[in-house]
Amino acid sequence: MNNQETNNNKLAEERTLLASERTFSAWLRTALAAMAGGIAILRLISFKSDIHRLIAHIIGETLILWGCLLIILASIDHKKTRDTLIIKNYKGSYLGFMLIALPLLIVGILLLWVALP
Repeated sequence: MNNQETNNNKLAEERTLLASERTFSAWLRTALAAMAGGIAILRLISFKSDIHRLIAHIIGETLILWGCLLIILASIDHKKTRDTLIIKNYKGSYLGFMLIALPLLIVGILLLWVALP
């Protein structure tokens, strides 16, 4: 391969990495929106009957659990994509990655624990 092809391959890998970062960010936003929706259903809406309250708990807890699952799956997919790319001299920050994903997951689990009746 000549120097131009090597540069093109490196740029393509960097674009793929950036696309993976944007996708990861979008999945985290979706997870946070799901958890916020679950909290809204559980805490901000008042219900008159017990059956409505039970349905609201099921929906709210499902949304919070779904948000936690999205964080886990997005993290796994993002790590797999990063490990697949062969960018020389690229030092990915796993600490930064964990500082994003783990606190969100812990918050989601705590929200689920608080939401349980």
